[in-house]
Amino acid sequence: MLPKGTTFFRNNHVWFNLTEPSTHRLEVVCVNFTTLDEDCPDDECIVTQADYAWIEAGHPTAIAFSRAQLWDGEKIAECLRNGALRKPRQGDVPAATVAKVYRAAITSNQLSEDLRAFLMF
Repeated sequence: MLPKGTTFFRNNHVWFNLTEPSTHRLEVVCVNFTTLDEDCPDDECIVTQADYAWIEAGHPTAIAFSRAQLWDGEKIAECLRNGALRKPRQGDVPAATVAKVYRAAITSNQLSEDLRAFLMF
């Protein structure tokens, strides 16, 4: 099982899963933290260091719903076990932050409708 909020590095970004694998679906919706600047299209869910310790104080950061992915939760768990993926030293995203991001994802214009459907399981 891959609990919500499980973090991992991919392409120099910290990603985490918003959903958990279920018995009938192994896929999980994953999102990443990104720098919020003038070129960033993702501005619906702003996060700070209070939300997750990996975020630098004063560094504008958002959740990149536009880049969300659907991945196999079991494969992520296996890659974390065997070292193919690594976790940030700050650990997993706290449950309160996962809930905040989840609430924003439900109404996000930046998250695809296909991925939003997975939030309802």
